[in-house]
Amino acid sequence: MLTMILRILKISGKNKPRILLGIFFNILKTFSMALMIFAILLILNNLHTLNSKVILHALWITLGSISGRFLFQWLMDITMSAKGFDMFRDYRLNIGDRLKKAPMGYFSEQRLGTIQTVLTSTVVELEQYSMLAITDITGGIFMALIITILFLFYSPLFSLLTLAGLGIGMWVLHIIQRRGVEHTPLVQAAQENLTTQSLEYIRGIAVMRAFSVSENKEEAVYEAFERKMQADLYQEHAVAGLLKWYAAVYKITGALLMLSSSALYLAGSITLPYCLMFIICAFLVYAEMEQMGDGAFLAKKITTELNRLENVTNMPVMDTSGKVLNLKRFDIELKDVSFGYDSRTIIDHVSLKVPQGTTCAIVGPSGSGKTTLCNLIARFWDVKEGEVLIGGYQIRDYTADSLLKYISMVFQNVYLFHDTIENNIRFGNPDATKKQLMEAAKRARCHDFIMGLPDGYQTVVGESGSTLSGGEKQRISIARAILKDAPIIILDEATSSVDPENEHELLGAIKELTKGKTLISIAHRLTTVRDADQILVIDSGSVAQHGTHEQLIKEEGIYSRFWKQRRSASGWKL
Repeated sequence: MLTMILRILKISGKNKPRILLGIFFNILKTFSMALMIFAILLILNNLHTLNSKVILHALWITLGSISGRFLFQWLMDITMSAKGFDMFRDYRLNIGDRLKKAPMGYFSEQRLGTIQTVLTSTVVELEQYSMLAITDITGGIFMALIITILFLFYSPLFSLLTLAGLGIGMWVLHIIQRRGVEHTPLVQAAQENLTTQSLEYIRGIAVMRAFSVSENKEEAVYEAFERKMQADLYQEHAVAGLLKWYAAVYKITGALLMLSSSALYLAGSITLPYCLMFIICAFLVYAEMEQMGDGAFLAKKITTELNRLENVTNMPVMDTSGKVLNLKRFDIELKDVSFGYDSRTIIDHVSLKVPQGTTCAIVGPSGSGKTTLCNLIARFWDVKEGEVLIGGYQIRDYTADSLLKYISMVFQNVYLFHDTIENNIRFGNPDATKKQLMEAAKRARCHDFIMGLPDGYQTVVGESGSTLSGGEKQRISIARAILKDAPIIILDEATSSVDPENEHELLGAIKELTKGKTLISIAHRLTTVRDADQILVIDSGSVAQHGTHEQLIKEEGIYSRFWKQRRSASGWKL
């Protein structure tokens, strides 16, 4: 339990002094509660000579005890109780910063479910229960220590009996903690599975309806709910009985202390005042300890949750040097680059030079590694072997944020935030004026359709832009890139969702945007590929061909076959 408290303090950051102060006030509150014993002892010792002076002294002690309890409870509340929420709010923000620095390979679908579960249910439980557990544990321990020490002064026998009861109770507590270790991970795994299954079901509703297979996926979601319910029930059943036994140990020990004090009084070994004081203390000593049962179970639950939290927060981070990249030129060079996931190779010894202000088209079969290659240039991952240089600098030695200032990217799968169209475009340049923003939209050929929406640029799009068509989302994405006006542009099938009547205008806008800039484009459209200064043909992660359009169509290989297929397809007429 002490380890759990130390771990919470370790991650508490700037809230640590307030939490320590709260623990101190909790100890003072416990001591104030124990003062009541002295008031009782004062009255009992003066039963035969009771007068107003004695009663007044006892009253002042009682008032001091009550006032101290409320004062220190209030001080603990304002210094510590809400710090769990403040602490884990800051911790969420810290995780967000670390996520921005993690390689994109870290975000698999399974890991996304883990991250979401940790940032929601795990952190919620920690912020709700961490301070409560610390309060219960520290309060219970110090109340027991105070009264045990009091017993030691007046009767070593009662002190030993109290310690015996504490020992048995702590043994039961150990079993409760061990049960928590066994069952909490099962509950966490069930919660994680529930989150993953629910997300998959929601995302795949359209596909399931189209193929009439929703019942199968519903069963998986129902099974996830059932598994979570069973895990919760097993956890409750595992500790519910033991928690009753834990409370029973202290009640039985208290009863034994009461009988012992009565027997000692009848035997003439102690006076009546001390007999009555021991009876009262016998139940006071365990009042806080009984609450420790909940605190101890929470402590083990919190410990397991902290382990889970650390598994996510100990994610790999790419920006270890912290150096900021300042570029004077914008040429790109890949030197014998290799990359893969685990044991699977995706990019195999690729070399490439893209001079500043030129265009390079990357083509190849699906799954050949084209997008991965572009992601390596943008440092979404770090290469396993070789070097990626921009402007002569090896990019892995610098922060990803400082690199991405020089790169605009338009992805094949466009993501728009649940926000206004204006704010979605403004991601490219938060400081842009409204005039600059609208000019970027006009160049991306999306101004007209935006103005046709009910609220124009203030129209709120659904999550991931669900209220817009694919072509509309793509054009907004291109407007975002135009507004950023970066010297290096990476287009990943940027025109794949654009309707044919707008393709010519959009390609013209992209050409205007990329004039004098370094452009890398993944594309299947003939016009985009043909006009490139150089073409890189990727097959199974390796360079299959490299040259200009005129050079490659004369060679037998992937590119000439690709070109003939595209020419044949574009020749179809209705």
